[in-house]
Amino acid sequence: MPVNPSSVKLLKEYIEKGWEFHIIDMLYDLEPVEIADLIESLDEESRGKFFLLLDVETASDVISELSQDSREDVLDDISDTELTRIVEDMNSDDAADLLGDLHAERAERILAALGPRESSEIKALLSYPEDSAGGIMQRELVSVHPNTTVDDVVAQIRQVHTEIDNIHQAYVVDSKGVLVGTVPLVKLVLSKPETAVSQIMDIDPLTVPVTMDQEEVARLFSKYDKVVMPVVDEEGMLLGRITIDDIVDIMEEEATEDMFRFAGAQEDLLSSSIVRNATTRIPWLFVCWLGGVLASVLIRGFEEDLSKIVGLAAFMPIILGMGGNVGTQSIALVVRGIATGVTSERNFFAVLLRQMGVGLVLGFMFGFMLWAIAFIMFPDDLRISLVIGFSIMFSMALAAFLGTFLPIMFYKLNQDPAVASGPFVTTAMDVLAVGSYLMISAIFLF
Repeated sequence: MPVNPSSVKLLKEYIEKGWEFHIIDMLYDLEPVEIADLIESLDEESRGKFFLLLDVETASDVISELSQDSREDVLDDISDTELTRIVEDMNSDDAADLLGDLHAERAERILAALGPRESSEIKALLSYPEDSAGGIMQRELVSVHPNTTVDDVVAQIRQVHTEIDNIHQAYVVDSKGVLVGTVPLVKLVLSKPETAVSQIMDIDPLTVPVTMDQEEVARLFSKYDKVVMPVVDEEGMLLGRITIDDIVDIMEEEATEDMFRFAGAQEDLLSSSIVRNATTRIPWLFVCWLGGVLASVLIRGFEEDLSKIVGLAAFMPIILGMGGNVGTQSIALVVRGIATGVTSERNFFAVLLRQMGVGLVLGFMFGFMLWAIAFIMFPDDLRISLVIGFSIMFSMALAAFLGTFLPIMFYKLNQDPAVASGPFVTTAMDVLAVGSYLMISAIFLF
């Protein structure tokens, strides 16, 4: 929800005058994400002053909601002592994310100031890749042994519920720490107090390998409609858990990243500088520019032939445009299919054949319509309309093939298939479509 400009103006006035009680009263009914939105709307100098007025518990929730730039502005204005207190109050996964963004020296100072247990947990999380299950899991959870009674488990949950957010279930581990089952809260509520958890636990629960990529983790959550899942190592030892709020953030992050890559512009609208924004676009635009130059060279090579039948040039934009659109549509379908698991290595060939078939059907339909228009425009020479109709059919079928093949190829090479986006396909289509159109024209007309 957009921040009220009048609230921002009033907040700035309170900050300048140091009216802490007015600020506290203003924030009383606000959620951490709403407070973060207020901070985002402030200038760099005011952000730090405002954040220092928050209590530790609120600050630890708010800092996780801030953008990268706002977080940096805030961190520059708070001392290591204050930051240590905030980190101590954060969930381990959020604390690891925060320390991972700090300079190495400052992160080491904060870790040294933490208690041995907190420091050890955060270091363990920092040792995993940022985009893996280990990098997004949190260590806080409720674990019990099989012979623990329901009454004892409930007592443990009551004791730690203020320290652990979103307790959905208790995890049952053996003497070595290997996960053997889970007990949802509803079973604890409905079971008799003296019942051992081994009698009511769900055996062989669905788990997440600690090395699994975060996108695969998100797919598991979506496929099985989970709100929380345990993370284990190769021996099955329980290491942590991942909750649905982290998965929502991952889905948004991955969708945004794929959208930027698909458009060939990996940047933020406001948080990055103009030079940085322009720099991120240069490689992709250079690919398009290079394709345009190659297409121009091809056209130049056929300039004498085109001058004989000027009407051929009039149809070049529609042939290129329709091919580019079909290619972009195919990419969107295949990338989405790979992301959701619908498209996999088992059916890549079938998907490729199907999309080529779609391209041929569309190409035949629009080719026939364009042939009819060309025939009306050039009734004296049937060859011209045939060349134009056949060229757009070939162009659309080729675009469907490239738009399907390129994402699959990138995926097989362990690269993000979204990289095979508009810049690559449009460049390839420009060169190949122009080349094929001119070659077909040369064969049939000259």
